[in-house]
Amino acid sequence: MERAFQTNFKARMRRAGAAALMTAIAGMGFALSAQETLAQELEITELDFWAVRDAQMSGQIALASEMGFFEDEGLDVTVKWIVSGTDVPSLAASGEIVMTAESVYISAMLQEKGVDMRYMMPLSDVGGSQQVVLGPNTEVTAPADLEGKKIGMAAGAGVGMAITAMCEEYGVDCGKITLVNLQPPDQIPALVRGDIDAMAIWNPYALEGVKVGGRLYFSGNKSYIDGEEKEVDYMYLDGGLIVNGEFADENPETVKAVMRALITATEYFNSHPVEETASILTGTLDIPEEDLQKILSMNIYTNKVDDATVGKATTLLAYGGRPDIAWVNKVYTPDDLYYLDLMKEVAPELVTAEGF
Repeated sequence: MERAFQTNFKARMRRAGAAALMTAIAGMGFALSAQETLAQELEITELDFWAVRDAQMSGQIALASEMGFFEDEGLDVTVKWIVSGTDVPSLAASGEIVMTAESVYISAMLQEKGVDMRYMMPLSDVGGSQQVVLGPNTEVTAPADLEGKKIGMAAGAGVGMAITAMCEEYGVDCGKITLVNLQPPDQIPALVRGDIDAMAIWNPYALEGVKVGGRLYFSGNKSYIDGEEKEVDYMYLDGGLIVNGEFADENPETVKAVMRALITATEYFNSHPVEETASILTGTLDIPEEDLQKILSMNIYTNKVDDATVGKATTLLAYGGRPDIAWVNKVYTPDDLYYLDLMKEVAPELVTAEGF
């Protein structure tokens, strides 16, 4: 209880500011009592949350942990940081993960393998942070020059959708591009050595690639191919709350508490300057503050299940089910994968899509 007390006090001070100090002190006794009541209503209070250490999939998780939003809900959450979301399917299949944040297409992959991991709530639209960076010595004057070149990318990464869309727009033969399976930390050294000609990756690694002399070529929603920035619609990629089905059935109040904490974090992102949230998360995410400001600005943090979100998710899942892509062996739809019953209890105003 002492640790929870200290964490909540720090979070309360950050949110309320120094002007509310006396009010916060006066309310400490009540806050502790309220937290004890919350904990009694939850099936469990201690749980592990597996997440990629980045601002895309895990922005709200990091913020809720740092600001005490989980503790405010009576939860003691330990964040287990991993390098890449492509590791999630194997970890979930082994039973090691009961809660994570990943794309709806990862949920489709798990369901197809018979692993009951349910997509409970959107967290973000991170297409802008999925980027292709050319190497320092890579000569590309037109997209067709990518044919015959090597692009480093973690196998199954969503950024592959942006590459395919770019190829289709410019008539590039994707089959003539060699994709080299490399995890994010290994791509930058390979780019510098010239082992790969480009990397398809997310932030903060994409920014690091530019720092070592690489050139940002395009992202999920912006292109620099023609020498100037223009908006494109190469890909939608979401982050979302994914929970083990048996765990959700046995611990619905705990899951709802997690959802409330993440929604609070979303609201914080959207109501505070990016400079402020970057200063809070720079240590947790191990990303320089100036870089983190840029990354946070590229992402859209939202929990809405509206018609636009469902439409974009439908396109993403259709891409993953294509025979030439084959993330999964059939085309799933959001209706197959969204489990929104608990979200409707927590925040029914956020679920407005037709049919849901």
